[in-house]
Amino acid sequence: MTVKEYNECVKLYSDDLYRFALRYTGNGADSEDAVQDTFVVLWERREDIDTTTVKGYLIRGLFRRLIDRHRRKKVEREAQQMLATSQESYKQHDSFELRDTMQKALNQLPDIQRELILLKDLEGYEYSEMATVTGLSEQQVGVYLYRARKTMKKLLEEYRYD
Repeated sequence: MTVKEYNECVKLYSDDLYRFALRYTGNGADSEDAVQDTFVVLWERREDIDTTTVKGYLIRGLFRRLIDRHRRKKVEREAQQMLATSQESYKQHDSFELRDTMQKALNQLPDIQRELILLKDLEGYEYSEMATVTGLSEQQVGVYLYRARKTMKKLLEEYRYD
């Protein structure tokens, strides 16, 4: 695919992809990001793409990105709910005791899970940034982070009843 063909694809398909993404997400900014990411991947793989099948390639790629974003947001919402629930149950404790409890639970996690919890929940890193820092794929980051949060929830519940 040449630069001219790529630019033509952007002109032809960007509006359709954006409308599709907007219907899926309901959020303009998320839709724009997903479409842009899709075109970035197309550019990176332009030499391997057949121009006759590019529309299907773009739609499949966009759909995968939208599903990944949806899953990540779902996991983040669950983690926020878990943290909110944990915080409510610990309100009777003073802040030092809570901090010690959280630290004890964090220390029981495997190193990679602890690192991901700290990067995401305390530092606010995005999955792509965490993948770069840790050398994992974004999918692995999501899986390890989910497992870490699940383990943290279990540990915090055990400490609450001690």
